[in-house]
Amino acid sequence: MLRALRPAPAFAVLGLIWVLGMGWRLYPDFTDTIRVEGHLTTIDDYLRETCGEKLGGEAATCLAETRRKAKQLAREERRRAALLIGAPVLLYALYIPARIVRELMARRRRA
Repeated sequence: MLRALRPAPAFAVLGLIWVLGMGWRLYPDFTDTIRVEGHLTTIDDYLRETCGEKLGGEAATCLAETRRKAKQLAREERRRAALLIGAPVLLYALYIPARIVRELMARRRRA
């Protein structure tokens, strides 16, 4: 049973390379990058673009609403990035039960 839980060496190496590479590529953008209409932009640029020409109370309201929406978009983007970075670990977590079932069925056939 323990053999089923041990990762294949090639998968472990490729998974580690993937996690490190994608983490290196995506982590710097974690704090202030959002996706708006399919394009990546920073929160500051999004605020400037959305509320840049408004004045007075209208600007304050616009900034408050846009900041709230930007925070929500940033959380969603972080979830996507974390899923992409951790993809090999998730795939292996799905593969383990299948491998355990396959080994159990092979043992039953032998018995």
